[in-house]
Amino acid sequence: MKTETMDGYLYIINYAEGEESLCRLEMKVLFNQELTGKYLFSSLAIDPSRSVFIKERLTILYSHPTYEGLYQQVKENPLNLETFKCLFLRFKGQELSYQERLKRLKDIGFLIGGEADMYQPKQVLGLTVIEGRWLFGILEANSNEWVSHENKPHSYSFSLSVRVSRAVANIAVGRHPHRQIIDPCCGAGTVILEVLTVGGKIVGNELNPKVAQKAIENLKHYGYEPVIQIGDIQDIKEHYEVAILDLPYGHFNPIEPEVQRMIIKEARRIADELIIVTQVNMNQQLKEVGFEVLEQCTAVKGKFTRYITMCR
Repeated sequence: MKTETMDGYLYIINYAEGEESLCRLEMKVLFNQELTGKYLFSSLAIDPSRSVFIKERLTILYSHPTYEGLYQQVKENPLNLETFKCLFLRFKGQELSYQERLKRLKDIGFLIGGEADMYQPKQVLGLTVIEGRWLFGILEANSNEWVSHENKPHSYSFSLSVRVSRAVANIAVGRHPHRQIIDPCCGAGTVILEVLTVGGKIVGNELNPKVAQKAIENLKHYGYEPVIQIGDIQDIKEHYEVAILDLPYGHFNPIEPEVQRMIIKEARRIADELIIVTQVNMNQQLKEVGFEVLEQCTAVKGKFTRYITMCR
């Protein structure tokens, strides 16, 4: 069924404190539009479980400026489902009382063919009013599969969080799952796991054999091939479309600025584009080795800030 003026999907967005900037950049890459609130409309069908920031996705089947008009649409072209339940999606600025929301859900629900099941329905439906239109359709929640990655066999306290890693992976992959990606200093493979999970193609490189083995074990734990090679970034011969670099800072042994510069310079050599995560703004250093800074965001936790920068 065609909608009248809305796009095919309504995505409900949420982010934790300190993650708004990161969320905005990820949504811009995935949907090619600026996020201005806690939702967005798009004709793109993106799995709501792909991003930690997408809470739910409503596939819009019916759309009308009035509830009465929407009700008539459903009545004339009813859905037939085995079991279902209906939920009302609330947004800031809606003035409907709980009783009004409940009545509309019940009225719409009576039009649906099938058995209502509030506990284990095979299909969840969503009703809402937003931007002056009533919408009704299939509601899909984020499965939060990424949460299980927080309990991988090996991790380091200074590694990127799974949430940030997932966002970085989405920024790197975008809507191009066939892009050839490398993480040339992959550590225990936190970012590699997220890239593979969102459907990207990536290989990892790690200088320390013991750390590389931890990355291999992490990937095998979740059923992925151990796409890890051991070696120095300076010895990488292949060329990639994108490099993801969580710049080493020497948490146990100090890393000299010259070594950091070398790593960035090598990333420039082996990849056309770079997604780099740093603990300070390094735009000047990136420009000095020939990168053009395209986009930049931050992920803030307490007093600690990470800069995520897209370069070409």
